[in-house]
Amino acid sequence: MPGMNELTFTKRIGLLLGASAIQALYGPTSQWMTGGFAPRIPLDALIPIWPAWVAAYAACYPLWLAAFLFAAWKMESRLFRALMAACYLTFSLGILTFVLFPTYVDLPTLTGTDAFSALLRQIQIAGGRYDALPSGHIYITALLALFYSLWHPRLRWLWIVILVIISLSTLFTGQHYILDVVTGLAVGWVGYRFGLWWADR
Repeated sequence: MPGMNELTFTKRIGLLLGASAIQALYGPTSQWMTGGFAPRIPLDALIPIWPAWVAAYAACYPLWLAAFLFAAWKMESRLFRALMAACYLTFSLGILTFVLFPTYVDLPTLTGTDAFSALLRQIQIAGGRYDALPSGHIYITALLALFYSLWHPRLRWLWIVILVIISLSTLFTGQHYILDVVTGLAVGWVGYRFGLWWADR
């Protein structure tokens, strides 16, 4: 029988589903938004497009699912509350930014016939070109990296490597610009600090 401050697994899944519902608004906003601007800086023109990096870009999805479910199963209640509070704020900030300040990416034209190019084309179609800044790929991965580093400090290096690889994958696939990555990291950090503050209230 869990104590008063303990979260049951059912409650944890409920919190996780609520956060997921907010982030799920990424889909329609990315497909349906109009206007706005591309947050491109001159340095972006120097970044090459390497379709093979789509493997790392797409690997986020099973990684996120596994990491959130494992946290719901094993993470102690205070830290899980902090993680969920961070997700609710971060995801909400992301969606509000997408709606109030639309940004898009000028997606690269892919001419390759290899499997990586084919997968990247499918992601371009499914993901749309809006919701560039902040990068959802980055702020979700940053939140997991920060909270898992706090939970298991010995594996901090692994999460740093994962975050760096995923950041590079968003750039080398042409799915995001440098400013998208930077703001994704900033929003993730703000969410992390908020989550810890909320859990200690």
